[in-house]
Amino acid sequence: MDDYDVFLNHRGPDVKGGFIAHLRDALRLAGLNPFLDKTSLVKGNQALKSIDDALKVAKVHIAVVSRRYAESKYCLSELAAMMRSGKPVIPVLYNVEPAELRRVEKGSFAAAFKKHKSRETAERVEEWADALRKLADITAFVFRLSDYKGDEAELKREVVDAVTRLLPLHGALLQVQGHVFGLEEQVKICMDKVEAMSNATSLLGLVGMGGIGKSTLAKEIYNRCIHQRRYQAVSILKIDNYAPSTMDVGSSLLSKLQQQLLWDLMRVPHGSPQSYSHWFQKLSKEGQVLIVLDGIQDKFLFENLILNTSSLAPGSCIIVTSRDHQLLKLTTRECSFYLHEVTLLVCEESQKLFNWYAFGDEEAPKNFTPLASDVSKACGGLPLALKVVGSNLFGKISKEDQESIWAEAVEALKGDVDVRRALKWSYDCLSPAEKLMFVDIACVFCGWKKDEAMKIWQSCKDCSSCCGNGTPHTSLRNLIDKSFLTLHQLNSKGGIMEMHGLLRDMGQDIGMVDGSHLWKGGATRVLAKDKNHSSNNVRALNLAKSGEHKFAIEDLASMDNLHFLILDGCNVSGNLEGISKELRYLQWRKMPLTNMPSMLSLSNLISLNFSKSTKLADIWAQSGSSFEACPNLLTLNLSECTSLTTLPDSIGRLSRLQTLNLYFCTSLQKLPSSIGQLTALEHLGLLGCGSLEALPDTITALSALRVLIINKSSSISELPTTLGLMTGIRNLYIDLGNESQALAIAQLNALKVVLVSMCTDEAVDALDSSGTLRNLHQLQVFCFVECPSMTKLPETIGLLTALRNLFLRGCQEVRELPNSIGRLKLLTHLSLCLCMRLETLPDSLGALTSLQFLRIQRCPLFTKLPTSIGQLTSLRRLRMEDCGELRSVPHSLGQLNALEMLQIMDCGSLEGMGLLRAVQGLRIWGCTSATELPGSCLVVVDSNFFSPASIWDRKQYLPWSWSPCNVKEVLVVEANDCGFLRHVEENTGSGRSILQRVHNLSCCNVAPPYKKQRRGAQ
Repeated sequence: MDDYDVFLNHRGPDVKGGFIAHLRDALRLAGLNPFLDKTSLVKGNQALKSIDDALKVAKVHIAVVSRRYAESKYCLSELAAMMRSGKPVIPVLYNVEPAELRRVEKGSFAAAFKKHKSRETAERVEEWADALRKLADITAFVFRLSDYKGDEAELKREVVDAVTRLLPLHGALLQVQGHVFGLEEQVKICMDKVEAMSNATSLLGLVGMGGIGKSTLAKEIYNRCIHQRRYQAVSILKIDNYAPSTMDVGSSLLSKLQQQLLWDLMRVPHGSPQSYSHWFQKLSKEGQVLIVLDGIQDKFLFENLILNTSSLAPGSCIIVTSRDHQLLKLTTRECSFYLHEVTLLVCEESQKLFNWYAFGDEEAPKNFTPLASDVSKACGGLPLALKVVGSNLFGKISKEDQESIWAEAVEALKGDVDVRRALKWSYDCLSPAEKLMFVDIACVFCGWKKDEAMKIWQSCKDCSSCCGNGTPHTSLRNLIDKSFLTLHQLNSKGGIMEMHGLLRDMGQDIGMVDGSHLWKGGATRVLAKDKNHSSNNVRALNLAKSGEHKFAIEDLASMDNLHFLILDGCNVSGNLEGISKELRYLQWRKMPLTNMPSMLSLSNLISLNFSKSTKLADIWAQSGSSFEACPNLLTLNLSECTSLTTLPDSIGRLSRLQTLNLYFCTSLQKLPSSIGQLTALEHLGLLGCGSLEALPDTITALSALRVLIINKSSSISELPTTLGLMTGIRNLYIDLGNESQALAIAQLNALKVVLVSMCTDEAVDALDSSGTLRNLHQLQVFCFVECPSMTKLPETIGLLTALRNLFLRGCQEVRELPNSIGRLKLLTHLSLCLCMRLETLPDSLGALTSLQFLRIQRCPLFTKLPTSIGQLTSLRRLRMEDCGELRSVPHSLGQLNALEMLQIMDCGSLEGMGLLRAVQGLRIWGCTSATELPGSCLVVVDSNFFSPASIWDRKQYLPWSWSPCNVKEVLVVEANDCGFLRHVEENTGSGRSILQRVHNLSCCNVAPPYKKQRRGAQ
């Protein structure tokens, strides 16, 4: 059955041929799927059943009440069902007054109701009359000739706007980091152009030099488009032609982007047997889509992502950013096109942005105003230059700084505007160690996890060519503070290092000019013995994507200072015996060789990556090559070596190895017993090794092992009986399909995190009957993910007295949680997602006195919360979403004195659930005389902890990704105040987003608009 957005309730003979037909077309043009009985009935089904189905799935109902509407018992029955559903209902009174709906016995509907009384039961007729009265109490669109001047088109537009405001956003808003100035006018111009092209597939090209703010502008436009709710699906792809992830051989980058696009727009899973073109041709059926391609520099890439714009539904939009005018002009095939040149900041906005990064305020101190003006002008209005130069001068505000450092900056930057010179001046201010690290990141480590790169830098402590950098952590922090790079995803091994393209280009140019970091043409010239390129100074060599060139390892012998070598996909002959002993990092993915080159002198090698090398992996494993040459190796990556069946015994000689990654080595059948000699191993990844039959008994000798990942390795039916000797394991990811596996994990009494997949009732029963969970007295996080056959949790889960986090996701058959959950006195987080049969929670929930976060999401059969929820004295945030069967909430909800945020989304009628009565006792509920709660989404916040405006923030960095409301208008109640909080657009010229509180409940006093300053990056 189709997933309808809108249900159109109407009497056909009155309005179907005119207004309803036009409204249906307008809704479709807005990217929505309306249900209109004549054209939408499911073939083969009875009409009534199909209408009932449509009523259930439609997110918004429209009731078009015409003069003879009440004559149709079908219209009245539909209306009664609509009012019972609790979903938003939009009344459209077509030549009918609201008063006529309230007095059905005396008004124009009297005759119709008199006839109904003679044919229907009194209860049914009264239900119909009551539905009309309730409809009259909702603010309606009343079509009168005097109001609309007979123009149905205006009424149609207003109804469509009302519908889109009530529907959820198709896509999350993008966060714009840093501080934004001067973009509002450009956003308005682009949005006007997109709107003007809305009847066809449109392409908006944003072109400009690096660092000018193309990506930031694209994000702002994307967010505005999302708020319009025109698009049924969205995808944003950030293309980075230089980051390590894009150095994949051949079409790997294109393949990754295609997979992401199909997943975003159609949820096509990775590995689909159908081709990309097969799926792309189906996109027109998905409705209007929004696609952002950020950083396109290659026509080939665009043409192989957007195969044919005619395959997209009319009204779809493609936003492309690029530095190349001509490239964008060449991509305008069969679609409306507008090319917008992103402009530099004007003087005033430039000064504000520079001041923000140099002084932390839009205004410079009076004694610095002339100097700040000179430096700002020298940056030429380029946001990136203003940010970097300003950051380098931040904190330098003494009189001595003013006379020396600021004076030097003015002198160095004076003359004609040269952005590269401004950035280069900031680079020249770095210490030698910071300069070297900056170029390393630009050429090698951009996109890396910080901790992994840090291991390599730390190994260079005594290396004379590395500027004697004994404090790499300090150097990296200085680069971050000076805006040369940023860290993202901070929970991932210290964060991911990212760098703006213009800074990365400058760093790579520096590396190429001084001959220290070479790739592509520069690298091949050195190997060709170009007399203008000395090989003695080469620190990093990247030969990935070198095409048909063939190289010999002997060509690298003269590179005495070589630290980083990337050979992805290269055809290189010879062995590695003569390569520099300074080599720290060797990456040779998709190795095409048929013989493994020997390694005899790589004594300083820290990281070795042979992933995706199917041919080499198989022969290498069989050859028994020794690892004696790599005594300091810390990381070995052999993931996706699909021909690998075993590892050589010599792997046991890697006495310092910390990480061994064998993910998705699908042919791997066994591990050598020598693996037990890896006494420093901390992380062993065997995810997706479906042919691995067992773990060797010697694995229990891995005393340093902290993380063991063996889930999705279905052939491992039993674990070593001596697993309990591995006292160091803290994180375990495992399939729990039988009794043997269940009993084995109970031996690991130092576990802190357990993620279980494919768990069965057999394993659950084994855990209960043995009582072994009591041994896991340090377990803090327990996750059950994708356990489709499990119907229950262990009753003995209450023995996990240290448990703080319990997560269930995709446990489709679980109907209830055990009562013993109430014994988890330290539990702070409980998350239940996609538990399709979960109906309620046990009364013992109230005993969880430490519980702070409770989330119940997409549990369609969940009907009620226990009364004991009022006993959760520590509960700070309660979120419920997509629980369509939720019919009531207990009054004890008002006893949650610690609550800071309450979110109820898409769970039916707030009023019908008795939510108003339930929350009136809340400490953060400040309005008790309101009589109704319109809508199906409520957010109650404590302003001491949250701004109501924060519901639009994409990233709040709250525990376990507490996501915000993706709605445009939502009832918000906050500290003695209530009303609607609405995102409005005002041309203030400030670049700020305005959130305005609209007070339309009788108990509220009108307050000034709530303004929220949003900071974003250029």
